[in-house]
Amino acid sequence: MAGNLVPSGESSDALAPAGQTGLPAVYSGNSPMPVEEGGGIQFRRYTAALNRYKWLILLVTLLGTAAGVLVTRFMKPQYTVQATIWIEGEPQRSGPIRPDGLLQSFAWVELLKTYTVLDTVVQKEKLFLYHAPGDSLLFTDFALADRFRPGSYELTVDKQGKSATLKTKEGLVVQTGALGDSIGNRVGLVWRPSAAMLKPAQKVGFMVITPREASAALTNQLTPVMAEDGNFLRLEMVGEDPVRLTATMNTLTHTFVSVAADLKKRKLTELSKILADQVATVGRQLKEAENQLESFKVRTITLPSTDTPIPVGTQQVQGTVISNYLSQRLQIDELKHDRESIQRVLEGAKGGQLSVDAFQTIPAVKNAPDFNKALGELSVSQAELRALEYKYTPEHKPVKDLKDRIQTLQTQIIPSYAQQLIGALQAQENDLNARVTTASRGLQEIPQRMITEQRLAREVTSFQTIYTDLESRYQAAKLAEASAIPDVRILDEATKPESPSRNDAPRLILIAFMGSLGLATGLALLLDRLDKRFRYPDQVTNELGLSIFGAIPAIKRLKVGTEDPEEAAQVVEAFRSIRLNLVHSYGAAGPVMLTISSPGPGDGKSLVSSNLALSFADAGYRTLLVDGDIRRGELHKMFGIERVPGLIDYLSRSATLEDVLRPAGNKNLTLLPCGIRRQHGPELLGSARMSELMADLKGRFNVIIVDSPPLGAGIDPFVLGTATGNIMLVLRSGETNREMAEAKLKLLDRLPIRILGAVLNDIRAGGVYQYYSYVYGYVADEEKAARLPRGSGAVSPEA
Repeated sequence: MAGNLVPSGESSDALAPAGQTGLPAVYSGNSPMPVEEGGGIQFRRYTAALNRYKWLILLVTLLGTAAGVLVTRFMKPQYTVQATIWIEGEPQRSGPIRPDGLLQSFAWVELLKTYTVLDTVVQKEKLFLYHAPGDSLLFTDFALADRFRPGSYELTVDKQGKSATLKTKEGLVVQTGALGDSIGNRVGLVWRPSAAMLKPAQKVGFMVITPREASAALTNQLTPVMAEDGNFLRLEMVGEDPVRLTATMNTLTHTFVSVAADLKKRKLTELSKILADQVATVGRQLKEAENQLESFKVRTITLPSTDTPIPVGTQQVQGTVISNYLSQRLQIDELKHDRESIQRVLEGAKGGQLSVDAFQTIPAVKNAPDFNKALGELSVSQAELRALEYKYTPEHKPVKDLKDRIQTLQTQIIPSYAQQLIGALQAQENDLNARVTTASRGLQEIPQRMITEQRLAREVTSFQTIYTDLESRYQAAKLAEASAIPDVRILDEATKPESPSRNDAPRLILIAFMGSLGLATGLALLLDRLDKRFRYPDQVTNELGLSIFGAIPAIKRLKVGTEDPEEAAQVVEAFRSIRLNLVHSYGAAGPVMLTISSPGPGDGKSLVSSNLALSFADAGYRTLLVDGDIRRGELHKMFGIERVPGLIDYLSRSATLEDVLRPAGNKNLTLLPCGIRRQHGPELLGSARMSELMADLKGRFNVIIVDSPPLGAGIDPFVLGTATGNIMLVLRSGETNREMAEAKLKLLDRLPIRILGAVLNDIRAGGVYQYYSYVYGYVADEEKAARLPRGSGAVSPEA
């Protein structure tokens, strides 16, 4: 398509009207009209798409925002209440007697979440009951029996206001009774609604859940925060009813303090009981120990007592005998240990090399000089062997000699020294055993009476110490129990919040507005992309490869048959631009000959043809307008002339050329109507007489414009385009189908037809077409020239 274009710049003198040698060079260039670049972000195109679908965007945005507002009707603002509990830390050990703390800091939060605390709060605040805020007074004395049925209920008062009926949510009647009587006991509800608060035909709905479920719900509402080593437990609760929320928080804090105080009281009481039992038990054991010591002294009162003076010799040697005995026992153990260690090393050496380090760790070996010397020699020999093995092969004589020496030391010399040392150790061990036996007989002669007496005295002393400690702890526990102070205290009570802490309604409305606006914008851009009609000039230049000769603006009619003068002037300027661009882009000698068509009907090709012909005629060109639409041509009506005879009549030789050429209201404009309708009209258009006609008309006119049927109407526009050799397309914004236009242009590529370009029809000023419009208010007004005085030297136009 783009290959059919001919560069401008050729001489156009042959196209000039009579009396003119050429046209002023007011425009030149390869592209007849400016177009928007295809690359990058096409902001003007997006803006135009949004402007075209503005009502759709507005509707979707309004619907989305309305949906957001509707959803907020089911949302309630959230209120937050807070309270602070002070928890005493670890007690100081100095100063007055005080008991230990009840719990560690991290365990207070766990105590708060126990059902002991939560169930109590649920019962006090009736959190198992849900009802409308205005019905609070009706449920003042509402309670639950030990066994009840949870669910949703409705209390209905009859029209006379004398009886009330309790029903389940499913409509099952639970109980009916007189107004003011107890109702609901069949399902475990302890309730007597006040008759004064109930009105005839009134309905009261409520729901009952189990207290344990209410406790779980309360846990989800509650947020406790406490530092690991802190003393402040901060509580926060979120809900919809600020009054009930505040009451629940205060009840929770007081219940928590009460439970903590009760737990501490129980702890101190149990501790006192345990200590009392221990004091009694130890007291009995102390009494028994004292009785045994007293009985022993009574039995041995006639025997020499421990207070009898001991002979000096005995007193001097008593400590020495015991110390020597113990020292000898220790020496026996050491000798036995060394002997067994040497034997183990020798046994281990039978399966491999002898370990020098194992021998050197035995104390007895260190005290054997010859044995140590042999071990040192073995270590030195092994080191020398390793050094030689780095330099020589195993067959080298020094290596062999050294290996033989090591073998002798490991298998003969060192084991011999070890056996000798074992024998010496065994002899020392036997000698010490004999001495120990003799010393033990001497020790056995020490009186057992002294040992027994000392044992009984130690027992008495031990029980006295334990008894004194337990008695002290028991008295401290009794004092702490009598003066117990709770470990927790309420520091900040919960107060009713005046404003909600969280209200998602405005945010949700804003999200709905922004989301619907974004959805509408995306939908508009998607519809714009899916739109198969021409909307933008870049679709003509980039997708079809056509130059744009001009753009004809849409005209808004003020009244029937009248137009806005400014808009009419815009149309005139548009056709002037098309005329100028066409003359400079035609680039061929002789008259301007072209066929004007469009992809489909209703694109405005006849409007463009007729007005373009008038524009050429107004510019002084001898112009012929041919109505080539032999099927539905209507140009004769525009100019108020007869349709017959016309083109078909001339081609069928039923009329002469002078008969069919009609003046069209302008001295330079001639109209050739379509003529009579005939079924074989397309064949006549492609006949030789048509070629003869075009050749004859070239010599009579400067401009020949043929208005043809749409490209999709049949073969007629292709035949007429072949006859003129040139074709110009009219594309209507928002109407012309791009796919059809592209398909028809592919057919034109196969024919000897030059596609000059395209004219955009019915465009709206602004957006992507903002540079295709003309300045308003710059129209030249008609005025008469004033007469000049005689003798002034000027010539009047009327002269």
